[in-house]
Amino acid sequence: MKTLINRILQDGHCLDGGILKVDRFINHQMDPYLMKQVAVEFFSRFGHFEPTKIVTVEASGIAPAVMLGYMMELPVVFAKKQKPSTMGNSLVATVHSFTKDVDCPLIISREHLRSDDRVLFIDDFLAYGNTGLAILDLCRQAGAELVGMGFLIEKEFQGGRKVLVDAGVVHIESLAIVESLENNQIKLKDVRLRRVNIYEEASRCLLCQDAPCTKACKTGDPARAIRAIRFDNHKPALRWVKDCTDADLERAEEACIHYNWPIRIKEMLCSISKDDVDLEWGTEKGEELKVKGPSLDIDFCGIRCENPFFLASSAVCTNYEMVARAFEAGWAGVFYKTICLQEIQEVSPRFDAMHNNATHGDFYGFRNMEQLSENPVEEDFKILHQLKQNYPTKVVVASIMGQTEEEWMRLAKMAEEAGCDAVELNFSCPQMKHKGMGSDVGQSPELVKTYTACVKQSVKIPVIPKMTPNITHIAEPAAACVEAGADAISAINTIKSVTMSFDSEVSGQRTISGYSGRAVKPIALRHILELAQMRDGFKIQDSSLKTELSGIGGIETWRDALEFIQLGCSNVQVCTSVMQYGYRIIDDLILGLQRYMAKRGVSELKALVGERLEKFLNPDHLDRDTIIYPKFDKEQCIGCGRCEVSCSDGGHQAIVFDHETRRPRLVGTKCVGCHLCRLVCPTGAIGVTKRVEKKNK
Repeated sequence: MKTLINRILQDGHCLDGGILKVDRFINHQMDPYLMKQVAVEFFSRFGHFEPTKIVTVEASGIAPAVMLGYMMELPVVFAKKQKPSTMGNSLVATVHSFTKDVDCPLIISREHLRSDDRVLFIDDFLAYGNTGLAILDLCRQAGAELVGMGFLIEKEFQGGRKVLVDAGVVHIESLAIVESLENNQIKLKDVRLRRVNIYEEASRCLLCQDAPCTKACKTGDPARAIRAIRFDNHKPALRWVKDCTDADLERAEEACIHYNWPIRIKEMLCSISKDDVDLEWGTEKGEELKVKGPSLDIDFCGIRCENPFFLASSAVCTNYEMVARAFEAGWAGVFYKTICLQEIQEVSPRFDAMHNNATHGDFYGFRNMEQLSENPVEEDFKILHQLKQNYPTKVVVASIMGQTEEEWMRLAKMAEEAGCDAVELNFSCPQMKHKGMGSDVGQSPELVKTYTACVKQSVKIPVIPKMTPNITHIAEPAAACVEAGADAISAINTIKSVTMSFDSEVSGQRTISGYSGRAVKPIALRHILELAQMRDGFKIQDSSLKTELSGIGGIETWRDALEFIQLGCSNVQVCTSVMQYGYRIIDDLILGLQRYMAKRGVSELKALVGERLEKFLNPDHLDRDTIIYPKFDKEQCIGCGRCEVSCSDGGHQAIVFDHETRRPRLVGTKCVGCHLCRLVCPTGAIGVTKRVEKKNK
C-alpha cells in the first residue's frame, strides 16, 4: 500500500533491537485519513471472505479495526490485557511481548466471541507472530472460524508469518513488509528507495521564525541549513549541522510544526555530499556562522558598494527602522521608497499573489496596488539623512517622482542635501492615480529626457532613471535618458497586470496594477539585455559614456542575481522575495555568489559583469544544422509516462511508452531535439547526448 509505505519512509524511526517506531501516525498519534485508506485496502483484500466480526488487540489495532468495521458494517471486538471486574465468563490466552519482555493475557468475553463467528483479525504489527497465535487460540476456544489476519506492517525478518502459517492460518495480508532494520535503516520489500529531492523537500519548509526544529536540535541549526538549501546553497548547508547526531536531527524533525507532515530533515541533510568549494568560515562575537570568501566589492556610478545587493524602492524600505535592520543584516544599500510632493492614500487590500493550486505562502507571482511613500516629504529626507550618518559605508539612494520639472529638481536637491549617494528617478510606477506621473512618463522618450536633463543640471550626485517594462521598446526612453546624461539605468519596475481573486477587490472593484516575483525574471532579463546592447552601442559611438545598469525583477537566489550581473548589471535590487522571506535572504545571496566566484577562481565581481552578453545572437545567426537528442536514464525513470504524453500531444510523437514495463523509448527518426520531454520529466531522468550533425542536412 503506497500511502502507508510513504508514511513509514517519511515518519518512521528505527530504534535498537529491531524496533520500528511509528507513533506519529499509527500507535500513539494516529492519522485518521491514513486509517481510512488502510480500511479500504483491507476491505478489498478480505471482503470476499464474508467475516461476521472483526477482532483486534488493545490498543494500536483498534483504530484500523474500527474504521474497517464501520466500512463493512461489522462489530469490532478488542482483546483486553486485564480482566475487568464486570466481565463474567471469558476466554484467555497468553502472549509474550518482546518489546516489553513480559507475558500478558489476552481476554475476550465469551459473550462477544461465539462459535458461529467468522473472525477477521486486524493488528498494527506482525513480528514474531505471538499475538496472532494467541488470537488463533481464543478463536479455537470459542469454536469460531478465523478467516484471515491483516497487518498494517510486517517485520519479515522476525519470522512471524511462518509461525502463523505453520499454526494453520491460511489467509495473511500485510500492507507493508519490512525486510530489515539493519543499521537502523528501514528496508521495505519490493520498494526501491529513491533519495529525497532535497530542493523539493526544502521548498516545503515554512521557514519559521524562531524555528522549533533548531530549538529542539540544540547542537546545530537545521533551520538555517534548510534555508541554505531553499536558496540554492545545498552543499554549504552541512556547515550548520556538522556536529549534529542522528538523534539531534530526529528531535528536530519531531519538533517540526509543518501543517501537513514534518520536513524530512534527517533524510534531506544526509543526502547532501561534501562541499566541493573550500572557503574559510568563522563567527564574529558569537553571531551566525559566516563565510569568508572572495570580496563582493563593486563600484556603481563611482560609489563603492560592499556587495551588489540592494533593497528595491518598495514596501521593504519605508522607514528608518526597516532599512537599519536590512543594513545590519548585510544589505549593501537601499533605493528608498519613492518620495513625491503629492498626498498619497493607499487602498486596502493592496496586494494579491499567484500560487500553485490551493497552496499558500510560497507564491510565484505578486501583484501590488501600492503607490509611493505616505510619509511627509521632510520626514523621508530626515530618515535618509539619519541612515547615511549612522551607516556611512552603506549606499543610500533616494527614489523620487515629480509632476513638473520644478518638482523633479526640488526633490533631487533635497536628496543631495540629505547626504544621499544618488537619486533614482521613478519613471515607471504602473498604478499612479495622478496623471503625468509614473509609467505614463516612462513611455515618453521626450519627457524622460527632459526630466533627466533638468535633474542632472540641478545636482552633482549620480542620477539613475528607473524604466518601465510596459512598453514595446524599453531602449528608446532609456537611450533618451543616456543622451540627457543619466549615470545609470534601473530596470525593471513592475509589469502591468490583472488578477481575478475576489480577495483582492477594493470595495468590489478592481484595477490594473504591478506584477512582480520570480515569474517576471525572464521578462526582466530580456529588458536588461536590450538595455545592455543599447548601452554598448552608445559606447562604440562615444567612449566617454559609462552608463551602468541596476537590475530588478524576480531575484530570489544568488543564481538569479548572477544572471542579471552576467548580462551587464553592476548591482541588483530585490523586493518581492524580501516581502516573502525577509531580509535574512541576504545571507544566502552573499554565500552563493562567493562560492561561485571561488569555484571559478574569480577574484573581482566586476569580472562577471556582462560576461554572457556575447552569447546572445539574433535568431538568424543561431546554429540550425546540428541536433542534441534526449537521453533516458533507466535508473531515475519511475515510469510515469509524462514524457510520452507531452511528446504525443505537444511535440513530435517521437516517444513510445511500453505499458507493461512502464518505460519510454525514443524514436530517433521522429525526434527533432526540441527537449519538451526533458522539461516535463518530474525526476530529471532525461538528459542530453552530444550535439551531432542533422542526418537530413
